[in-house]
Amino acid sequence: MKGIKKELQELCFSNLTIRCLAYLALFTAMVALATYFIKIPGANTSYYNLGEAFIFMIAIVFGPRAGLVAGALGSSLVDLVLAPIWVPFTFVIKGVEGWVVGKLAAGKGFSGRLIAVIVGGHIMILGYAIAVWILYGWPAVLPEIVGNYGQAVVGAIIGIPLSRTIKKILK
Repeated sequence: MKGIKKELQELCFSNLTIRCLAYLALFTAMVALATYFIKIPGANTSYYNLGEAFIFMIAIVFGPRAGLVAGALGSSLVDLVLAPIWVPFTFVIKGVEGWVVGKLAAGKGFSGRLIAVIVGGHIMILGYAIAVWILYGWPAVLPEIVGNYGQAVVGAIIGIPLSRTIKKILK
């Protein structure tokens, strides 16, 4: 039987095993809990959280599909409770972010993982800048960009070393 890491990296949504589904639920819960319980109010109606670190870690260790599911569902579930207007934006932004980080980091060393989270972080920053522009107009965009840079940096500082530790544990 192949390990869960390999199984999740080769995940096929049309043929999910109970084991993969359980891990995806766990990853979704990890992102949701880090997003909900570890948050700081931000500009406008936004808030800054540590969910980013877990999206990065999950995507780096378990691949793009796990990153997509955990990012999209975990973050959106929290927005459903705290700020429902953000759910469609968050679902797409965090899902794409998780997928891209997982895709770019696959089989790479530290520099590859760093590039992956930089690109993924910029997807999140740009995505929320567009969402804020749609919802609130251009004047609200700059504070959102500044705060999201901070969130991406903190996510990378925590997520990259955490992914390394989890990879060692899984070996």
